[in-house]
Amino acid sequence: MFVNLQEITGLIAAILTTCSFMPQVYRTWKIKSALSLSWHMLIISSTAALVWLCYGIILKDKIIILSNSIMGLLQASLIFLKFSLRKNT
Repeated sequence: MFVNLQEITGLIAAILTTCSFMPQVYRTWKIKSALSLSWHMLIISSTAALVWLCYGIILKDKIIILSNSIMGLLQASLIFLKFSLRKNT
């Protein structure tokens, strides 16, 4: 079996990048406070995930599409928590 180093590197980067927001979503949900979340960070990272998703669609790159779809969902979760927990922020 031929291993494509480029795809493996991209997959590892995508997994790590995607997983980097999971602890923040969990922590925000667990402590029921979004006070520490910056609106600027949420807007910038959500926009970045959307642009990367578009880029992945243009390239038809499944790794980019999947990882940024998940990132978008994680970002949407944080934005939802920021709105729904605003009495604590």
